[in-house]
Amino acid sequence: MAVGVDQRGRILDAALHLMATQGSAGASMRQLAAACQLNVATLYHYFPSKAELLESVVRERRYGERLSEDAPPIDPALPTRERLVALLDWLWANALDELEVWRLIVGEAVRGEVAASRAAGAVVELLGTTLEGWLASGFAELAGDPAALARVVRGQMFALVVEHLALGEVTTDTAHVRAEELAAVLLPSG
Repeated sequence: MAVGVDQRGRILDAALHLMATQGSAGASMRQLAAACQLNVATLYHYFPSKAELLESVVRERRYGERLSEDAPPIDPALPTRERLVALLDWLWANALDELEVWRLIVGEAVRGEVAASRAAGAVVELLGTTLEGWLASGFAELAGDPAALARVVRGQMFALVVEHLALGEVTTDTAHVRAEELAAVLLPSG
């Protein structure tokens, strides 16, 4: 059984890389089979369709579990603005760790791939709900609706990801400057 789990994971990792670089339409099951050193029939045993494979690539990253378990390591003793900047810096660092997933989701959603849109929608919803909780519990002093604040923070994260994908590398220094700018807008007197 461990072989099947390992093999499935190898397929998903290779599929993520292929689809992130070539798009799902450009990545054939034959290419994926070759990259995994398997035959095409084996791929279809695990994933009955390319759409199922695409959804599995994102779903099996287990963002729901990870978001519920990985609270940002923010020092509650910091002033509000510094805590917010630390949260934004942490979010950006985690987004960079998932760059191939972002490339896949954004690219496929732009191309109108339904499976990618469903997967992206699930990730966006999870991220929004989680951010809302973090902001409500860790930043009670922020004025405004926590759901609206979460959408603003999430939007900034998406903007950085899209900028990074489209225009070249957004460094952690660049992201930090953007975090400070956003914190200044949300907390103009702090």
